[in-house]
Amino acid sequence: MRRLPIAIGGLILVLAHPGSQMQARAMGGGPDFEAVRVVFKTRCLRCHGADDPAAGLDLRTLDTLNLGSELGPVVEPGSPEGSVLWDRVSIGEMPPDGPPLPDRQIQLIRSWIAAGAPGGDRGGGAGDLDRVPDARAIDVGTLDAMVADRLGASPDLPRAGRTTDEVFLRRASIDLTGRPPTPEELHAFLDDDDPDKRARAIDALLDRPEFGASWASYWSDTIRHRVPPPELTFLDYDPFEGWLADRLNQDEPWDRVVRAILAAEGTVADRPELAFVAFHQADPVKLAAETSRVFLGLQIQCAQCHDHKFDHWTRDQFHGLAAFFGRTKTKLSQNDPGPTVVEDAGKGEYWMPNLEDPTQAGTVMAPTFLDGRSTGLGAPDADRRALLAFAVTDPENPWFARAFANRAWARLTGRGFFEPVDNMAASQRHDWPEVHDALAGHFAYTGFDVKGLLRLIMNTDYYQRRLPVEVERGAPPYGIAAPRRLGGDELFEALVRALELPDVSPPKVEPTKEIRFPPPPRSTRDLVADRNDFDPSLCPEEIPRTIGQAMMLMNFDQIQARIDADPGAETPLSRLLGEEPDDRRAFTRLFERVMARRPTGREVEIALEHVASAGDRAVAFEDLLWSLINSAEFSTRR
Repeated sequence: MRRLPIAIGGLILVLAHPGSQMQARAMGGGPDFEAVRVVFKTRCLRCHGADDPAAGLDLRTLDTLNLGSELGPVVEPGSPEGSVLWDRVSIGEMPPDGPPLPDRQIQLIRSWIAAGAPGGDRGGGAGDLDRVPDARAIDVGTLDAMVADRLGASPDLPRAGRTTDEVFLRRASIDLTGRPPTPEELHAFLDDDDPDKRARAIDALLDRPEFGASWASYWSDTIRHRVPPPELTFLDYDPFEGWLADRLNQDEPWDRVVRAILAAEGTVADRPELAFVAFHQADPVKLAAETSRVFLGLQIQCAQCHDHKFDHWTRDQFHGLAAFFGRTKTKLSQNDPGPTVVEDAGKGEYWMPNLEDPTQAGTVMAPTFLDGRSTGLGAPDADRRALLAFAVTDPENPWFARAFANRAWARLTGRGFFEPVDNMAASQRHDWPEVHDALAGHFAYTGFDVKGLLRLIMNTDYYQRRLPVEVERGAPPYGIAAPRRLGGDELFEALVRALELPDVSPPKVEPTKEIRFPPPPRSTRDLVADRNDFDPSLCPEEIPRTIGQAMMLMNFDQIQARIDADPGAETPLSRLLGEEPDDRRAFTRLFERVMARRPTGREVEIALEHVASAGDRAVAFEDLLWSLINSAEFSTRR
């Protein structure tokens, strides 16, 4: 089959909405002092952060920086070239020791000065994040008003209107069920005149079984992307995803779900929620770091060896958290994780290593949560992990509700209040803190109702705004949700919708003398997902787009076999061309099936021009279908 003739190259351009050209930050203006403070903290405060700073220049706060040095001011707001700070940094004179600053950090300082050297309004910091958000309900109107206040505070921020019904339905369907709507669902929604149809559509999507599966996949990816692959076995997250999907579909409160994940005992086959503890092989250090990262949005692993350099966590706090797993015992079964048992080791305590002399015994640590509550020494494994589970999910825990609210907002709008979403640290920029706390407080007030929080966000004007096709580099950010690339499972579901792509699984390979531990067979879904997967905790700009991903959509044999218009191929395309002799109607139906929206007049014009020039209707429509599948819009949620 011929692919991508020059005549339809314009079609891909019409359909392309490259996320890489979108704004790097969807909720703020240019960089403020809190952004450059991280650079100063890591490279400059050794000399310019003491009580007697070099040259009298103290970079610890904006106020002390504005006092200047012994020679006068070092920053002229709005003029990098007139600022001594920029001059010394740009020529590599500062910092004097170690490698020069990376270019991105140098340009960050320049952009900050050029923007007027603003102080910013973080509202965050360790003190605020340690405060429990007020547990009270808010409604859509209140949330929209809070967002409007934030947008109104930035008069130069371009505005976007409400998105079309077509784009809304595709966005909401992907966000909640991980798949685009069918043409039948699209037309039913467009024909509905009820002014509340969007709210009803959100409710209907939340009630579908695909909701649980899609969000279980999100949390499974969040966990497994940081789990090192063990030797002699292959980790199977499918049972865990099935268990979690069932809990989410039943609207089980998030605190109960997390308690089960942290405190369960037995075998992975019988208790799939044990995958989190078992697949980390009950390693106390790994589980301390990942429990805080996944469920609390805190990265405290730096405190494993020393007190955290950029936050208030101490080494004792890290190892006190690790001690909750000090008596947890597990061993992964070879070639099949199902029989893996998580149980009580029966004895022993957790020791914090002696870093000054590793040959000597360290310090025995009682299991102690970050807020100080402890089981004391001698507690059995079940008591330790039960206390940990309740401490993590306690409504008085200031991080638990914030962590979920941050992830939910990021998943639905394209960017979190904190980025990355698993690092709610004092050193990180905190966007719209009052909106973040309001959502966290609402989540706690409702008893950690997952569907309720998603419903609240998705019914807002902010979520339903139109996304720009592209933004010029350097343009101010838009006050709207940002696009994101489809995840691996989402892309597979989009291909199923467009092509009826079958999920083919090869037969299982049995162990032999030569190959004792053969890898499990990889299905079509596995192959698509593996190539296109990414860690959901990554910042949007760090999500990879690779040549391999593009080549899979272009050349993967199983995809190519479904882009076949031959009458005997029994593909959606071959059936469509047999049923519909009119090229305009045929292309419109094809477009709606693949893109989940109606084509524009220009897109129809390009398609019909190609069909007329190709000389072969079947080949022309194969080209068109291939072009749609390989457009940026197809693999983007927008």
